[in-house]
Amino acid sequence: MYTLFWLLLPVAAASGWWAANYSHNRRKSRARAQFNSAYGQGLTYLLNEEADKATEVLVQLVEVDPDTVELHLALGSLFRRRGEVDRAIRVHRNIIARSRLSEPLRNQAVLELGRDFLKAGLLDRAERLFDGLLGCGAVDQAACQHLVDIYQQEKEWAKAIDVARRIAGSDPPHWKIRIAHYYCELGDAALARGDVAQALVEAERARCEDAGCVRAQLLKATAYQHAGDFRAAIDAYQSLGGQSQNLIPGVRQQLQSCYARLVDAAATEVDGDAANPVAAEHEQSEAVTRFRCEECGFSSRKLFWQCPGCRSWNSVKPLAQGRGE
Repeated sequence: MYTLFWLLLPVAAASGWWAANYSHNRRKSRARAQFNSAYGQGLTYLLNEEADKATEVLVQLVEVDPDTVELHLALGSLFRRRGEVDRAIRVHRNIIARSRLSEPLRNQAVLELGRDFLKAGLLDRAERLFDGLLGCGAVDQAACQHLVDIYQQEKEWAKAIDVARRIAGSDPPHWKIRIAHYYCELGDAALARGDVAQALVEAERARCEDAGCVRAQLLKATAYQHAGDFRAAIDAYQSLGGQSQNLIPGVRQQLQSCYARLVDAAATEVDGDAANPVAAEHEQSEAVTRFRCEECGFSSRKLFWQCPGCRSWNSVKPLAQGRGE
């Protein structure tokens, strides 16, 4: 009898272990199924751009599995999209504070925290974080793009040029246009402080980036006019006609002023025939009274090199009279 008892004891123990393990695995399987179902539901909400519902689901998922960093990253981003920047900052700071966090995940969390600061208008904090991510693999390009946007807002054009060059290879024509405008911004600033020589240097640098940059040619013409070289200014203003006929009305007064100064100084003889081509170009361009952004539709009677609406460069184009407003 005792022998049978000792023989059955290991069997009973094994059966108990198996039953407990089976029950545990079933609970774990049900929990995982519920987790996956909730995760799928959250993704559905995200795809349908229902940020509030997606956030609720992710909050529940984080409570079920608090160690899943990816869920916390997604939750923090959703908080930011909903305008709850303080909560987003707390989530991303908690991730960064974790020990044993892999470098790629830490970099991603730092990038998201920088975006939180950017959303909150804390540009200096965002700038420091993005600057620290330069050269950090997968997040480098995103950090560069955010830094360029910050430097644009702060009008730090030289810094914007340096960072833009790091990512210019991703879309060369796009970035060359932007860098050309940054040089023109530097040229305008130089002209405002009376440094004509530096303005001409920046105009030439802009043209080296984008040979068809109308703004660079206009900057060059304006600089010559400020320097008193009216003949060179007239040549530069007239060359705008070949690049963009519709920009001529914007420089009509400058052209007329240059011709008047030449006549008054008797530096050259300007007869009626010489002036007629310019006048004709003026007449041809009379119809242009408004400008419209090709990206967002913003319209104005003034030419903006960067659209005030969507912040795109070189997207505001002349709109002739008679076209739909």
